[in-house]
Amino acid sequence: SHPPPPPITLQDAIVEIRRLQTKVASVEKGKADKEVGNEEDEIMDSQPLAQALWDARVPEKFKTPHLPVFDGKSDPSEHLMA
Repeated sequence: SHPPPPPITLQDAIVEIRRLQTKVASVEKGKADKEVGNEEDEIMDSQPLAQALWDARVPEKFKTPHLPVFDGKSDPSEHLMA
């Protein structure tokens, strides 16, 4: 059997609570900063391609090929290979 832990003082409890609050705030800020960074990366990654598509010229006689519509009932991999 283990002896009971020594009693914690109110002052010690307050110090520990403040330390944990600071740690939680730091972790949450890190997550928020990372999410904003990811969104900016996604915009930077996708924007040049999107702009290139808008700037591309389609030949006047171009005809859109007929592609079968995926109905969700078959294997998606097989549908892509068709």
